[in-house]
Amino acid sequence: MSEAELDQKIETALRNSILETNAKNRLKNLLFKRLSDSGWKNRLKKRCTEIIRTKGVNNIKLDQLEDEVLAYGREIIPEDVKIELLQQISDLLDETK
Repeated sequence: MSEAELDQKIETALRNSILETNAKNRLKNLLFKRLSDSGWKNRLKKRCTEIIRTKGVNNIKLDQLEDEVLAYGREIIPEDVKIELLQQISDLLDETK
């Protein structure tokens, strides 16, 4: 079995495990809680407001705002939140082995 096939098999097993155990909702709720606790949501909201004020509410479309904010939102995710989520996913992967 090639490395790519093995990676695909592991990814499929993880995805199935996540869906079967309702882990997806648990991980999603954990992510939203950690982001909220870290102030991420407030920073993102503030960034949206700044962009709209700078460009003018009539001069920006929703998809343009989304493009600008999406990149910013990914950049400001706290490292500890990323680590915690990756650990949770790793634990799920260990359970599927």
